[in-house]
Amino acid sequence: DISALHSDDWVLNHYTEEQTFKDWSLSYSVVKNSKSTIYIQPIGSYCDQGTKLLHWLQSYCSAFFHGIKVSVLKTVSIARVGCKVRRNAETGRCQLRATDIIDFLKQGKKPNAICTVAVTMVDLYPRDSWNFVFGLASLTNGVGVFSFARYTDTFYHSPLDKDTIEDYDRVTVTARLLWRACKVMTHEIGHMFGVKHCVYYNCAMNGSNHLEESDRRTEHLCPVCLRKLQEALKFDLAGRYKALLDFCQGSEMPLEEFRNFAVWLQDALVFLESHNGGRQIKEGH
Repeated sequence: DISALHSDDWVLNHYTEEQTFKDWSLSYSVVKNSKSTIYIQPIGSYCDQGTKLLHWLQSYCSAFFHGIKVSVLKTVSIARVGCKVRRNAETGRCQLRATDIIDFLKQGKKPNAICTVAVTMVDLYPRDSWNFVFGLASLTNGVGVFSFARYTDTFYHSPLDKDTIEDYDRVTVTARLLWRACKVMTHEIGHMFGVKHCVYYNCAMNGSNHLEESDRRTEHLCPVCLRKLQEALKFDLAGRYKALLDFCQGSEMPLEEFRNFAVWLQDALVFLESHNGGRQIKEGH
């Protein structure tokens, strides 16, 4: 079950209506064959470390949304996006207006796109009256943007005199950053498949109000949300878990934060292999 540990946690501060599988199936159209790809759109400049992060995100999303092609688009500059830039009064950090990025993505969305999700290392804000936002999406248009800025270990500690737009490509990809980035990306793309915030179990689709709560959110989907995604994508469950496990056991990435998930996946595969060769999802697992 979901347990709230702090008074400012999502579950205590947001009323989220239950979305059963039936509710979801009545409101979501199964992905058409003509819409076959999830696109990741990098915004800003990316150094070698940033490029590696994009590649690893692509690999994780390909496993999580098993059977769907995930493609990283050519990086576009902030100037080309044409979004408003400001400096946050509280942190002193540069920020991009997320609504402008949403408009840019809508204009350039490819015909075969299931969704297009922009990623940036620059902090975001949705409107002048807001302090910041981790991300923003337009579910009806199938586009979204989110920032990894506040998921880094240096956001609140690096010197401000070096804080310019040009400095944001200088990212060190730690195990914690990769783990956080993979979780937030799959969570946000999950919304693009019509899956609302989960109120049933600990789940990758639980809402979060702050970074600590986001860190507590698990990597795996609960039975309710898993059934929704499987119906949308028609993936083989055991094949999906094996693909995720292969990612978690990779040798070229900082994967320390994925160790618990790897153990969970191994247990899930043992369960599936003992029940009809993994062809069926058993209730309660």
